[in-house]
Amino acid sequence: MKTFIRLMACGLASIGLAQPAFSQNDTGAAISSADNAVADYTVGNPEPLTTRIPQERLDRIMAQVRAHRAFPDADLEDWQWGVPQDWMAGMVEYWANDYDWRAAEARLNRFDNFIVPIGGKRLHFIHERGSGANPTPLLILHGWPYSVYSFTDVIDRLAHPERYGGSAEDAFDVVVVSIPGVGFSEAPEAPESLRTSGHRYHALMTQVLGYNRFITHGGDQGAISAAWMAYDFPDAVIGHHTHMFYPRHAGSPWLSGEVGPDPSEAELAWIAAEAQSPFGQLAYILTHVARGETLAAALADNPVGQAAWIWDKWYYWTDKSARPFGEVYTRDRLIDEAMYYIATDSFRTSLWPYIALGTENVSTLPEGEMIDNPAGVTAWPDPVFPLPPREYVERSRTNLVHYTTPPRGGHFPMVEEPELYVEDLRSFRAAIMAPE
Repeated sequence: MKTFIRLMACGLASIGLAQPAFSQNDTGAAISSADNAVADYTVGNPEPLTTRIPQERLDRIMAQVRAHRAFPDADLEDWQWGVPQDWMAGMVEYWANDYDWRAAEARLNRFDNFIVPIGGKRLHFIHERGSGANPTPLLILHGWPYSVYSFTDVIDRLAHPERYGGSAEDAFDVVVVSIPGVGFSEAPEAPESLRTSGHRYHALMTQVLGYNRFITHGGDQGAISAAWMAYDFPDAVIGHHTHMFYPRHAGSPWLSGEVGPDPSEAELAWIAAEAQSPFGQLAYILTHVARGETLAAALADNPVGQAAWIWDKWYYWTDKSARPFGEVYTRDRLIDEAMYYIATDSFRTSLWPYIALGTENVSTLPEGEMIDNPAGVTAWPDPVFPLPPREYVERSRTNLVHYTTPPRGGHFPMVEEPELYVEDLRSFRAAIMAPE
């Protein structure tokens, strides 16, 4: 088994060593991960969106949920080999009899939702203008398997701090955008790299919303886009803040076990632990990258199957050190998070950024390059994707102004620890706005 894991790790590390490839955007302009080319996107006018899935589609989904045949539980240790069948049966029973998707839509519709054409494809975003005289524009980018819905606990706190005992002068103008192909954002014609998607987001912020300067923030896939936007658009990005760490410096792709010259003891310990990541925690990404279309076909028109794949990640990637999984999220919240993909029929195209990872290198910077914009990294105690030590981050960020280690919170801090999440973003903003 250990030999197999090492071989798989080598395959995953090779993703970061892929040769830069050119991709074609919808206007025909080539974008390369090897240079700083900027797409000349044609944009349209944003139109208000009220999120509402047609009742016929909901009825079909719920009929499939109610028809699901539960497996008998096996004599296996809970969560050792994936989602426990008895836990899954309980979730499906609740889903079938007590769950209400319309309540989730109401949470989304509390905010101003919009759709705008960018490069011929419609992009969905939430735009909550902040309180006070001069709120800071903040672009929030999600990852997989979460969505704009995952930020419904923090948008109001970020935009209107005075409602939570804070000062209106600390407000952000909050923009949360859906990755192309996820939720209500239209999919591109073919898998698009997360760096290329960042060019769409830049057009949204500057051409559509009129922000000349803004902060980018994200975790998971959103971290990749947020950091590349700082690299590609240094005049627009005031600073970038992430809670995963990509792109890294050249020569140190994920799982490679390589750090660079004169590594510290902390760097060596971290990179060695990463390279020995358990097989069960890595299998999903190899499946997404190498067989994403097969997975999509296998789970097509199967809401319970898609939910099982999604809930598996929510369990393993959540920080359970302070409280059990069942106390971190309600059943409604877990179903909401899966239903956002299911109801919008976007499970397949949500996997496309992973497919693009196999052909276009977005995990490491070009040789000798660094990102100069003010950077912030929050090392949440993510049980599967631990963040690197500060000195590793400084190998690719020339201006690291914020590095924090919160006591609680895993891969989904905006849901797990919304108050700490908001406090940390404000702290980053204070660091980049501080006088010289």
